[in-house]
Amino acid sequence: MAEKPNPKDLPPDSGYRRLAQRWSSFLDRLRRRPAVRLIFRIWNRIWTTTRMLWLCGYDVVAVLVVWILFVFNNQGQDLLRISAEQSVSVWNIIFFVSTAALSLTVWFTARLLLGRKFETERLDPSKASWLQIWLPRGLGVAVPLGVAIGLLLLDSDIYRIEIRILSVVYVVLTALVFLFVRFRRDWFGVSGSSLLQDQIEVLQGWYLFSVVAPAILAFFLLVAFMIWPVGLAQWLGAPAIVMLAFVGIVLFGSMVLTYLPLAMGQPRATALAVAFAVVFGLWIDNHYVRLSDHAASLSRLPPAQHYTEWRKTHSNPTLINGREPVILVAAAGGGIRAAYWTATNLAALEAVPGFGENLFAISGVSGGSLGATTYTALKRTLGQPELLAKKVRAVLSQDFLSPVVAGLLFPDLAQRFIPLSIPAADRQRFLELSWEEAMGEAVGAAPNPFADAFANLYDEDKALLPSLLLNTTLVDSGRRAIVSNLDISDFTDTVDLLAVDLSTPAIRLSAAAGASARFTYVSPAGTLIWFQKTPDNNTEEHKLRVVDGGYFENSGAATATDLLVALHKEHADRLFPILILIRNDPTAPMVCQRGTVDDAKDLSGDAASSWSDNLLKEVSAPIRALLHARTARARLAEVDAAREFEANGGAVIELPLAAVLQTAVARAKGDRATLKRLKARAIEPPLGWSLSNDVRNEMDRVLADGHGILSREYAMLHALLQGNQVNYEPCRAR
Repeated sequence: MAEKPNPKDLPPDSGYRRLAQRWSSFLDRLRRRPAVRLIFRIWNRIWTTTRMLWLCGYDVVAVLVVWILFVFNNQGQDLLRISAEQSVSVWNIIFFVSTAALSLTVWFTARLLLGRKFETERLDPSKASWLQIWLPRGLGVAVPLGVAIGLLLLDSDIYRIEIRILSVVYVVLTALVFLFVRFRRDWFGVSGSSLLQDQIEVLQGWYLFSVVAPAILAFFLLVAFMIWPVGLAQWLGAPAIVMLAFVGIVLFGSMVLTYLPLAMGQPRATALAVAFAVVFGLWIDNHYVRLSDHAASLSRLPPAQHYTEWRKTHSNPTLINGREPVILVAAAGGGIRAAYWTATNLAALEAVPGFGENLFAISGVSGGSLGATTYTALKRTLGQPELLAKKVRAVLSQDFLSPVVAGLLFPDLAQRFIPLSIPAADRQRFLELSWEEAMGEAVGAAPNPFADAFANLYDEDKALLPSLLLNTTLVDSGRRAIVSNLDISDFTDTVDLLAVDLSTPAIRLSAAAGASARFTYVSPAGTLIWFQKTPDNNTEEHKLRVVDGGYFENSGAATATDLLVALHKEHADRLFPILILIRNDPTAPMVCQRGTVDDAKDLSGDAASSWSDNLLKEVSAPIRALLHARTARARLAEVDAAREFEANGGAVIELPLAAVLQTAVARAKGDRATLKRLKARAIEPPLGWSLSNDVRNEMDRVLADGHGILSREYAMLHALLQGNQVNYEPCRAR
């Protein structure tokens, strides 16, 4: 192919040369126009700023994480509320120190990266000297400023003074950081316009100490968290752990992966690190579902046969129109919020005469599974219904978020760059161990059921306890999988995780609840083995992975419906089925009474979020549709379950978390400012594993007051279990 001619090599009378000269002349005249020069100047500034931000990418990411977590995220806001509740404590001291450390680390590394021109980078920061100086300062100051703004957005009925004091503390920290980075040379008598005179200076004096000391601290914490996965993490607190983790990430990313390669004339090593993580990920797997060393051989019966055995120990129930009441509970997912609401409602229902004697099974998803498992384990271990409510609150009031955050940002993050699988680094292990420790404190000297096998929960007097059906989802097929003491082989297209051809018959009770609550990316997908028999009678091993049951259906109602169908195969004329829906969406309308939470819906952000519908709608629409379809699928399952139970002559009782917000709305009717504050306090994100006292107290207050929706639903259940169906109002008629 002929090369394109150079206009300078062509004869003077060449038409191509004349055309090129005219085009060049036109561009010269265009560039001299003031408007065009202004556009190019603005574009150059934007492009230079963007490249400088890209060069300081780890610092920018750290700042964004702080702001997203503490300013725009409900779970982060609740962490700040917990900090205010802690008052003067080790938690807050370490949080303050770690925030200051991250602030100075971000400023320091950004200043180093922008303090010189690298040979392999076309960017020359000195051409934007003002930005070269003030961008690192702005990034450093933004860290404590994000915490301060997050605190200023909070409100509390009880801890308002503590929140304001803490916000002032972080405003002062923001000012101190700014004063330090602005006037440090005057304070320490340092002269010169540049922090870095040459590459060697970074290896000398306090520069070396500033890099090495935090790196040593991060490595120490990585090892310490593997030794003390729960106690140390809860002592430090999730906010401090996030700050300390990003101190290490920023130092390693900015200095080891960015500065040193660029200073040696090589490209940045971030892509190489990612490549190592991808390659190692081909064989690394430290997320196997945790098993018990001592699991009983559990003989399981199909639901109808199990009911016959179970009813022998729960004889002489009060009949409803000549039929035996059988209660099936569907507990929806939603992190610790769902766990707390599920378990406290089940404990409170123990006070309803006949509830404990007629509760046959609980179908749980995610946090609902943890709440159901906590209730059932304590019911067996304590044997005293009057202690249930107190012990349930004691277990689920613990901080479960700090351990899983510690596992996520320290050992499990490091595992991605180590070519050997380390089971102790699994962040799901941190979460499940925190559940086990909380249960151990509650039961005292008694054996800890969470640390034991799921099968051992039902090894003796198994007919005394309600059955558990803990729902999870298979990654590889999208199918529903269930851990249960019942034989569920007749359920439609369902994988039984206690089947003998899987590796999980000895699954721990905490891991069984955890398998249902593995919401990525807070928790990883859990790995198990399927032992497949081949035609030649050999065995092949295949890996399967499980994630949160909410991916398939988040209410648990679909499984409750399947259970009802299985029971009716033999006991259709014998049973009066009662479905209890424990729902954990704070703003969702009721299944049995639509439109009763208009005020709560107004607070859910529908109108306020309308601008986001048009933001990147081509990209966001499919994602929003998937998320909304998940919610709609759960509601559809609840509606279908309610219809199925009533079509079989039964009843539906609904215990919605929306009752908490609705009751709060009723107390603050007409006060829009108060309504917004109530919404911020009452609605926690579904991925959270910690609750502040304010949020728990609001739930407890509604349960204790016995007003509104819950009062009506409890009253109907009480009447039904006394054999009185007259006062029951059908779901479809409410």
